[in-house]
Amino acid sequence: MMDKYTEGIFYGIGVGVGDSGHVTKRAVDVIKTLNVLYVPTAKEEEKFSTAYRIIKDYVDEKTVIKSRHFPMNYDTLELQKAWESIVLEVEKDVSNNMKVGFVTIGDPMVYSTYIYLLRILKNKVTVVTVPGIASFLDIASNNNFPLVEGNDPLVILPATIDEEKLRSYIKNENSIVLMKVYSNFDKIVSMLVDENLSRHAIIVSNSSKDEEVIYKNIEQIKKEDVSYFTTILINKRWELS
Repeated sequence: MMDKYTEGIFYGIGVGVGDSGHVTKRAVDVIKTLNVLYVPTAKEEEKFSTAYRIIKDYVDEKTVIKSRHFPMNYDTLELQKAWESIVLEVEKDVSNNMKVGFVTIGDPMVYSTYIYLLRILKNKVTVVTVPGIASFLDIASNNNFPLVEGNDPLVILPATIDEEKLRSYIKNENSIVLMKVYSNFDKIVSMLVDENLSRHAIIVSNSSKDEEVIYKNIEQIKKEDVSYFTTILINKRWELS
């Protein structure tokens, strides 16, 4: 189903985490209609991002590609300048009755750069968000590793939170997704081992990418073994075979 809008529109498009075959049909249909596609990069010297590489075969040759740098740091002033500059550009494109897209890995509503744009643009232009497969869903299905069952809650955590708070979640919850694990990786693995979770946790780097690595023997893994794109799943009611 194509969108009914005839005026300009801004799409936030989740493209999954690695395999172009995992991009939803809805996302592909939207991508093919875009006049302008914004591509986020973590480094200024990068021309295209992981998100673009996933969907590049679906992009129409007439679509204008705009690669824009989104700083991956907590410098508030630098981030604010980046958002404001890109928002002004997006607004201008949409005001010219263009279909404008922004691609993001995983799902747009899960720890995504897109959320910053959505916060600013939602009351300025027509916005449609297209869901994608988040990394933890991709990992769970690819490895036959159930995330949560019965009446248990599923707790999704950034591993950058306070160490004691993180330890408390790991100790007290049965079903946990740990994202943003890279910077504190060794401490996290130590916590899992301390809680005897070696048979109940799976670690995956670069899920569904060519460089994917799956770690089931977590006691032997160090930070230098994994990539920035690493996620940990824990299910105390499920034991690895």
